Amino acid sequence: MRIAPLFLHLPRWARRASAASVACASLLTVPLATAQPARAPEAAPVIVSPSSVLSDSVTLDVLGSGLAQRSVTLFPQVEGEVTRVLFRTGQSVRAGQLLLQLDDRAQRLAVDLAAARLETANLLARRFESARGTGAVPEIEVEEAVAARRNAQIELAQARQALDELKVNAPFAGVVGIAAVELGDRVSPSSAITTLDDRRNLVVEFSLPEAYLARLKPGQPVQATSPAYPGAPIAGTVREVDSRIDATLRTVRVRATLPNADDQLRSGMSFQVRLVLAGEPRISVPELALQFDRDGPFVWAVREGKAEAVPARVLRRAAGRVLIDSALRAGEPVVVEGVQRLRPGRAVRVVGERNAAEIR
Repeated sequence: MRIAPLFLHLPRWARRASAASVACASLLTVPLATAQPARAPEAAPVIVSPSSVLSDSVTLDVLGSGLAQRSVTLFPQVEGEVTRVLFRTGQSVRAGQLLLQLDDRAQRLAVDLAAARLETANLLARRFESARGTGAVPEIEVEEAVAARRNAQIELAQARQALDELKVNAPFAGVVGIAAVELGDRVSPSSAITTLDDRRNLVVEFSLPEAYLARLKPGQPVQATSPAYPGAPIAGTVREVDSRIDATLRTVRVRATLPNADDQLRSGMSFQVRLVLAGEPRISVPELALQFDRDGPFVWAVREGKAEAVPARVLRRAAGRVLIDSALRAGEPVVVEGVQRLRPGRAVRVVGERNAAEIR
């Protein structure tokens, strides 16, 4: 009588569990020498482009308005009737030239009367002064005669001043505008006579963003073009930079001077003003090289055959390139294609290089 092994008397589920245990035990007894070593990641293929140094110069094109370097609207000083209009529209006049005369007959009589009184006072004062010390004329009368002469001098000066106020003279050399009065008109100090512009040089006023304030200074060259003369750009210089920033628009007001020797430019003209603002040398990379993560923008630089993420603060974009503030060195290659497979320290294999013209 054969006795069956104990394993055969076990239930079917127990025999299966025992077989699985044996299989696992056999796997655990495999020698460690037969395990395969971990393979190093292959070098990532990339295409690079060299970084370069560019000047952070900015060219700005803005709209400006023309102003005469000196401009006034002329008004009479007193009320009166216009007796002479001594200018024509567009006439060039010199400083002090008489432009308008009001009726001055009464004031001329007042000047003559004051002159006669002064003459009488002079005669009396000289007579009394010649008798001073003789006792013929009391000292008090001598003093009164001298004071009367002084009063007569003041009255004559006042009469002449009132006579001058009936004239309108050019305060400076320039070109007069259209006359707003006619012969025989009754005018008052609120009546505009005409305009006067000194436009030997024209002033162009425009505004620039406050970000460029540090680069602005008087004497910088500008170039202006007027729609009236589109093919004739005019070279000028910055004349003034305002001392305040517009708190609403965040702009600064600038004035530039344009020469106008041929008198073609007019106050009120519009101008397209071009201004080149010089900047410092900056590192430049293609736009394709610029990447972003939660810490901000960066570029992948290739250093000693490995990828290195270099932080980069964007300053300005221009013509397909980005000017950055970064620790990147001029000439270092940056990755423009294949960035998806990169991580810090991973080996890279340069399979191509693109220059700036190809990337644009």
